[in-house]
Amino acid sequence: MRNVAHFNRRQFLRGAGGLLALPFLNSIPLPAATAKSVADVRRRFVCVGTFLGMYPGEWHPTPGSTRVPKLIEPLMEHRNDFTLVSGVDHGINGGHKGTPSFLSGVYQPEYIGESIMVRNQITLDQVAAKHLSRDSRFSSIQLGASEGKPSQTLSWDENGVPLLPQADPVKVFERLFVDDLNPEAADRAMGFQRSVLDMVADDARSLQKEIDYEDRQKIDAYFSSIRDVEKRIERQQQWVNTPKPGVPPLLERPTTFHENLDLMFEMTALALQHDSTRVASIELPAGGLPIILGGDQLSGYHGQSHHGKDPEVLEELIRIEQMHTRSLAKFMTRLKEIDDGGASLFDRTQILFGSGLGNGSSHSNKNLPVLVAGGDLNHTGQDLIYEQGTMPLSNVFVSMLQGLGIDQDRFAGSTGNINNELI
Repeated sequence: MRNVAHFNRRQFLRGAGGLLALPFLNSIPLPAATAKSVADVRRRFVCVGTFLGMYPGEWHPTPGSTRVPKLIEPLMEHRNDFTLVSGVDHGINGGHKGTPSFLSGVYQPEYIGESIMVRNQITLDQVAAKHLSRDSRFSSIQLGASEGKPSQTLSWDENGVPLLPQADPVKVFERLFVDDLNPEAADRAMGFQRSVLDMVADDARSLQKEIDYEDRQKIDAYFSSIRDVEKRIERQQQWVNTPKPGVPPLLERPTTFHENLDLMFEMTALALQHDSTRVASIELPAGGLPIILGGDQLSGYHGQSHHGKDPEVLEELIRIEQMHTRSLAKFMTRLKEIDDGGASLFDRTQILFGSGLGNGSSHSNKNLPVLVAGGDLNHTGQDLIYEQGTMPLSNVFVSMLQGLGIDQDRFAGSTGNINNELI
């Protein structure tokens, strides 16, 4: 973390261990240099990756058909704001071991005896972070719907080191809202289970005198969102701290996979809103927290992804993956609700959703599921369907980087871009 002392005072509220970054307020003038930075660079980027892919039979659209694939159904309220790209991949073969290549475009296995160690290169989100997050508190954040494995990691730095995601909402919240420059006060405040809003109450009251009515409404809505997150985390912690003798370990989990995913999406929205970072990645691993399906709790869905075309197992997989896209749809709605000073946060945020696994059942890394939304790409609710082997996924990535205002014409195995086709 950067030392925040050099930031303009009204980018943060501080006090008693709390450090609350603020959204941009029209009635608080920014220093000229900061204002120029905000005007020129205030773009955001969010990558969401699933370790087990998405079932291709209900993800990819059929050319010439108006039928909506089942996995896309939860997203239809946003149909004019995203593009589905089919037929693209990175030209690699590695099955599950190739899934970390989703954002890097490369697969570099290293054989040690009979074991395979995965070596990786810098991922798309980290390239974006170098350009977008120069003035933010965090260069990027990495989150997870549940605990994953290092081999499943979505984000890797320029040295090929995996950036492990954080799946504990308490730790994510503390990272975003606790003053780590004053750890003793922060520990005392959190120990007394104080709201972060209470920690900065004095500074917040002072702020109210400095801003106009419109900004006060914005701050009230922002504070309400933070308190809602706190309450959701409190409910989880109450469950964790309640003795449950004789209860199997699975039932001791504080929440479910998709409840936690929704919470991570909400904290991502807050982090982007108050500009603590402009780049985030969210990992959906193969297991961990339970998944609720028809009243039953599953410890994961690896078995469903290896369905072998069994109709009943396939139906379970589709229902699970519909929960993935339902959570994504709620996130997109949330970003559209947030005013970012003349535009919605969604309009200033590119979202990439997809996987390095095209078919979990056959372990194929071909025809990857790819959805791009928001930001400066001009979407018309279209589908881009390429003949397999003719369009590298890295070409899509180059287009996304350029849409973020980053002057880059190559990434991994790219041969160009698809900007002319995103019309």
